Amino acid sequence: MITCGIVGVTGYAGMELLKLIGKHPEFTLVRAMSDSSAGLTLAQLYPWLEIKDLTLEPFRVDALDDIDVIFLATPSGVSAQYVTQLTEYEGVVIDLSGDLRLPASSYETWYGKPAVPASLQAQAVYGLTEWNRDAVRSADWIANPGCYATAVALGLLPFVNGGWIDPNEIIVSACSGITGAGKGLSAKTHHARSNENVQLYKIHTHQHIPEIEQTLYAVSGTQATVSLSTHLLPINRGIMATMSVVPTLEQSEADWVDALRQAYADEPFIRVQQGEPEIRTAVGSNYCDLWVYLDQRTNRLTIISVIDNMQKGAAGQAIQNANVRFGLNETAGLNEQPQYI
Repeated sequence: MITCGIVGVTGYAGMELLKLIGKHPEFTLVRAMSDSSAGLTLAQLYPWLEIKDLTLEPFRVDALDDIDVIFLATPSGVSAQYVTQLTEYEGVVIDLSGDLRLPASSYETWYGKPAVPASLQAQAVYGLTEWNRDAVRSADWIANPGCYATAVALGLLPFVNGGWIDPNEIIVSACSGITGAGKGLSAKTHHARSNENVQLYKIHTHQHIPEIEQTLYAVSGTQATVSLSTHLLPINRGIMATMSVVPTLEQSEADWVDALRQAYADEPFIRVQQGEPEIRTAVGSNYCDLWVYLDQRTNRLTIISVIDNMQKGAAGQAIQNANVRFGLNETAGLNEQPQYI
């Protein structure tokens, strides 16, 4: 049995991790940590969850000796405070925030917060599992990808890596459910404003832009430029990314779909689905649903990627990475089908 701890169990990602670990055949939760809610039991915090018998503790490195893997489900800028205390920890660290994803100069520019020491960031393996699985297998520090970055990179990587599209002509419009903004309340996420509304936010300034470009380059060796606009939807969870690109090859839409299918033929969580994409087909699961359309009039391709931001975009992918890291079946504990209704 692999022992787990979660820092930040009161947030949405922490709650999702609790659910997934609770039904995992090989993981057992032995530490639930929250500096803000220490002393509460999980039964008090989440009476509807199966895991109830743990009391929340403040974060202490000396309490981690019996933990094989620690999940940091804390916001960017907060995870950094814990990361710097974990340098002597001998287990695996999986950080769901953005604090280990980018080099210091890029992180501070896009996040507007102090970066973790460069030596720590350099140790972290980027956990986009489908494209970095071999590195994840031996990693002790894993930077779990961001939600938008996951959806966009999974859609674009076969095309950029194959040289099938112009890397300087990538336009992305993506929309997310309200949980993507985190649990903290803001003017945009207040019910009276977010309900029955669609809001544009962080236009061309979203912190996942450099993460996407960095990932495309790391995998393909191609320097790509991504224009990303992001929207907040009045739904709880889910992401749809619509990517408009210029192909460098002339072939039919059926051929493009077939090429996408072949690229992910052996991936258990990537589905190239027939039918109009919709967020409901992924919500509640760790799947990423993809499709590609050819616009013959403009000679552009439209790539669609749909994920659940709380699963494939956060906690589910973290569990997927942990499965790979500990040599388990990659799908262990992640077999939930989409909720749809």
